[in-house]
Amino acid sequence: MTIAIQSKQNPNGFRWGPLAGFLLVLTTGLLGSCGGVEDDEDVEDEIIDQLTTFLLTINITGDGEGGIISTPSGINCSEIDSVCSARFDSGSRVTLNVYPAPDNAVEEWSGGGCSGAGTSCVVTINADTEIYLTLTQGDPLYDQQWHIKNTGQSGATAGEDINAEPVWDVDGIKGRGVRIVVVDDGVEIGHEDLAANVAVDQSWDYQNSDTDPSPPQPSASDPFAHGTAVAGLIAARDLNGVGVRGVAPRASLIGYNAILTNTDADKADAMSRDAVDNAVSSNSWGSFDSTGMLESPPSLWESAIQTGLASGRFGRGIVYVFAGGNGAERGDNSNHDGYVNNRGVIAVGAVGNDGRQVDFSESGANLWVSAPGSDCVLSTDRTGELPYNDSSDGTADVSNRSYTCFSGTSAAAPVVSGVVGLILEANPNLGWRDVRMILAQSARKNHASDSGWLTTGTNPRYHFNHKYGFGVPDAQAAVALARSWTNLGQERTHETDLESPNEPIADMGTTTSTITVSNSGIDHIEYVEITFSASHTEPGDLEVLLTGPDGSQSVLSEPRGCSSGFPLFTRVTCSSFSGWVFGSARHLGGEADGEWTLTVRDRVTGDSGTLQSWRLKFYGTGEPEACSSTQNAGGDTPDTRQIELGQNSGSFDFYYETYNIRDRMRLHYEGELLFDSGCVGEDRTVPISYAGNSSVIAVEVVPNCEGTSGTAWEYTVNCPQ
Repeated sequence: MTIAIQSKQNPNGFRWGPLAGFLLVLTTGLLGSCGGVEDDEDVEDEIIDQLTTFLLTINITGDGEGGIISTPSGINCSEIDSVCSARFDSGSRVTLNVYPAPDNAVEEWSGGGCSGAGTSCVVTINADTEIYLTLTQGDPLYDQQWHIKNTGQSGATAGEDINAEPVWDVDGIKGRGVRIVVVDDGVEIGHEDLAANVAVDQSWDYQNSDTDPSPPQPSASDPFAHGTAVAGLIAARDLNGVGVRGVAPRASLIGYNAILTNTDADKADAMSRDAVDNAVSSNSWGSFDSTGMLESPPSLWESAIQTGLASGRFGRGIVYVFAGGNGAERGDNSNHDGYVNNRGVIAVGAVGNDGRQVDFSESGANLWVSAPGSDCVLSTDRTGELPYNDSSDGTADVSNRSYTCFSGTSAAAPVVSGVVGLILEANPNLGWRDVRMILAQSARKNHASDSGWLTTGTNPRYHFNHKYGFGVPDAQAAVALARSWTNLGQERTHETDLESPNEPIADMGTTTSTITVSNSGIDHIEYVEITFSASHTEPGDLEVLLTGPDGSQSVLSEPRGCSSGFPLFTRVTCSSFSGWVFGSARHLGGEADGEWTLTVRDRVTGDSGTLQSWRLKFYGTGEPEACSSTQNAGGDTPDTRQIELGQNSGSFDFYYETYNIRDRMRLHYEGELLFDSGCVGEDRTVPISYAGNSSVIAVEVVPNCEGTSGTAWEYTVNCPQ
């Protein structure tokens, strides 16, 4: 046996930098033929040690500085003359702890089973093992970003944040591979903290018809910095030695400056442009705030949303996130904005650093979640003259004028968009409806003492508040749920006949009307649309409520005054409710069948009217399909159906036929993939075994997986024998 030991120690010692340690080369031959090495007890002990221990080598790379120490001892790369290699007994569990230098951080582990960006890794030594650790410079302003990590800085309430750090550091999820669109007045794609995440030549400038959506020259009245601040909250690059971090700091970022031109055609185009490649659309705009008036979106925009839901992200649907509105102080309700009460939109309210609703944030039955949107939500600012941050010494903002304190539901929406980016990296197969359900189930019940919290649904139960929707996103909980999620079954809809009571609404009086729903096929409501018409001499006097069969009540509209808008705010008669469509998330998880009651109250003296008509439209899922029943369909839309097997374990035959145009069949059980056909054109029967706590299996069909059209398919999940 020949043993060669080569020292690779750094003769200059260690000072916040990596060392490679010793490289030991072992060449084996027959024991007893030692190639000139003396045959004494010391050599024998060394040989035995080589055979019963293994070498652990740490390679530290990157532009950062720091040290690493092992438990049990052996690796110590934070002292002078230390080395980054050591031998450990076979089977040892070695904990590696990293100590980054100030303002530095772990960017990534790799090798030896280590991954992510945490400050520790546990390795089981069963062979010579080599691990790579990348250290990088940190983000100087990160400690001020309370919305990501609220430690109680600046008088905040510790813990009132979105809990994203564990997703980055433990799970290693940062939004990689997820493309997020900022639809706004522009995005400064060359910004020092954005450029690394911008998808080259994928943005669109509606003003000049090119791929640079950077904002125009600012003016004293408009710095055109809004979209750049939105972009930073989503995906400012992390660990690059400058600025801040986005919630999804490695997501791919593009900008569409449709709000700069502000035409109906451009805003609609921005909803469906490059829909196949776009995962999330972040929109911090909507109807004009603070007027109390109803505003419907143009039909062109509504059609574009439907296109994005149906064909975006290869048929899984773009996830649309919208700011819920900033007009609460003048009586606005988010449900008066037809952009944000659309069922395809996640409407977002705003909370402060104490977790409570901000004064300007609009309530509404349509709100899905709320997120940080006040008390200096720190983000990127446009560079150059006249940015948002006009503080030369940092007393009113931060001293680095390339960054700024941002606020409003305009800030809250991109925070949620970033969380969605993390969710979609964790599970890119989620549909847009699945993302909504994951947010609803995993959201944190902020401001828990508020009396407005209500429960809805049966399995699972949801908590809902008209101020907050389902609460503040918990990124860690959302990602964990996404990883084990079984996609929702095929969406079902049920629309009632138009109910036309034509009942008077007396001054200070109450009028009710009832619709009884039966045989809807929906036992898990996802969203309810309420089309409402009433004539009234002052529609702003009315309170409109919807009560479901389980007693759950949606507040659809509340009394308010209306005005002609900024800057005059002249008092005017409010918009009439003529076929107005309200949206409600309040009844999530409930059953559609049963008695639904609409209550209309006149709350202000002096006016009266008539409840003319109303109808309901439900969206949701129903009972699973029966096993041994043939399921078939065609077209370009991905399809997921749940099949009831009747027992929690067993074996069954899965038969499928994809014909000559290739499709893909995937079977999921309790979040695990049981079978994946690949992209095939065949008929086949496959035996499947399963065991767990559920009797339901999900069958996902990815049609036209080669990009063709006109497919047809069928399958049968036979009942277990």
